[in-house]
Amino acid sequence: MDHTPAATPRPSRRPLTLDVSWVLSPLLALPGVASGVVLSRDGLILGGSADVSVEAGERTAAMTSSVLGAARALCEGLSNGADGEVVDIVISAGKGYYYIAPAGDRAAIVVAATGAVNVGSLAYEVQLQVQKLIKALNDASAARTPEIPA
Repeated sequence: MDHTPAATPRPSRRPLTLDVSWVLSPLLALPGVASGVVLSRDGLILGGSADVSVEAGERTAAMTSSVLGAARALCEGLSNGADGEVVDIVISAGKGYYYIAPAGDRAAIVVAATGAVNVGSLAYEVQLQVQKLIKALNDASAARTPEIPA
């Protein structure tokens, strides 16, 4: 199992507008976690683990955005509009799990893990990183927003 620290996906011909790959490092250190991608809510890649190519990261980001949209629609539909918030999604696959967690209304994290992962520990650690990601995005947004004089 490769626990390479998170880094900008390689090879890159398209620079990331905001690289938040650092948010994946603690997750990649967990036993069983293989790779991850950070994406904007509209499906653009914001970062990824070192073993994820730009093309694979872009595909993953787009598909994950669609899965989140479908999950929100499902929650809203089954609750008659009372609950459209998705906290996390766990997809159990043949060789492991895919864990998806929205980070506020602007981003999400998705990680791939083997069947050896402790899903409870993964869920806890992902939610910690989600909070850090939300703060980083808020700080970056505030830094780009010019202050309007009163």
